[in-house]
Amino acid sequence: MTDVFEMLWDCSSCGTKGLLGKSHRHCPHCGAPQDQTQRYFPPEGTDFRVTAAYVYEGVDRVCPSCTTPNGGAADFCKNCGTPLGEVAGSVREKAGVIGVGAVEAVVAAPPNKRLTRVVALVVAAVVVIAIVAMVSMLWKKGVQVRVVDHTWQRTIDVEQLSPQRDSAWCDQMPGDAFGVSRSREQRSSNKIADGETCSTHRESRGDGSYVNKETCTPNYREEPVYDDRCSFTVNRWQQTTRLESSGPLTTPTTWPDTGRLRRGVCLGCQREGARHERYTVRLQGAKALYSCDYDEARWRSIVDGAALPLKVGVVTGGADCESLGQK
Repeated sequence: MTDVFEMLWDCSSCGTKGLLGKSHRHCPHCGAPQDQTQRYFPPEGTDFRVTAAYVYEGVDRVCPSCTTPNGGAADFCKNCGTPLGEVAGSVREKAGVIGVGAVEAVVAAPPNKRLTRVVALVVAAVVVIAIVAMVSMLWKKGVQVRVVDHTWQRTIDVEQLSPQRDSAWCDQMPGDAFGVSRSREQRSSNKIADGETCSTHRESRGDGSYVNKETCTPNYREEPVYDDRCSFTVNRWQQTTRLESSGPLTTPTTWPDTGRLRRGVCLGCQREGARHERYTVRLQGAKALYSCDYDEARWRSIVDGAALPLKVGVVTGGADCESLGQK
């Protein structure tokens, strides 16, 4: 059977301290009713065990007339005789007491207003800085620019089939790997149960008594899991160089000549990789030179020497290339 112990309370009327929460419903010195909000746990090692005849009746019911705490099974207040009727257990206990049922914990102290004010000021400052930064990024002004010239560039990546070293777990090694060497390495770890850590805490029962409850959490240790790691060689395509062609608006846009590539599937053979193209217009403003990239159709529609409006960032100075020609 679980041992049950008495909580303590202090009489606010005559100052008597250390009264028993279950046995002393009134102060034995001045007769004042127990103030349930002043119940607290006794110091460690000074537990007062409740008598064996004690029967738990539930959380105390507080008299609505005189606020005296009564046992959970009481129908009338033992202090003033007021019918308790359907009054629910509503005992409030001192801060730090862990309650059960309808027992509530009273907040120990009001929040630090000065600290709250400082936190609010810091948050407000961060918000203002974020807004200023966002406005600065978005704030633009219109300038007049002149189209200086057009340039284009087209490139083709060249890939070559060649041997390369790699590694993987042996069960994930590609089938065409060769020159394989193995080593033993940690691949993962397992959690192994390794006892538990237990602690005891006091738990109020809401009627002036408490019990000691033990809580245990399992402990685990990491056990490494080893596996075979393979180092190997595989023949793979990889980019080795890039072919390029470029020119002004007046020259035809063509792709680089790939006729000299050594095509095939042999070691050292080559093939075409990804293609890239870029169409750039340079724009001269009163104080800066801007460079904008467009798709080929838009690029061709812009006339050399034309004077056009352009929006630029007031803070960043960067050009909003999509705004070119827009009023």
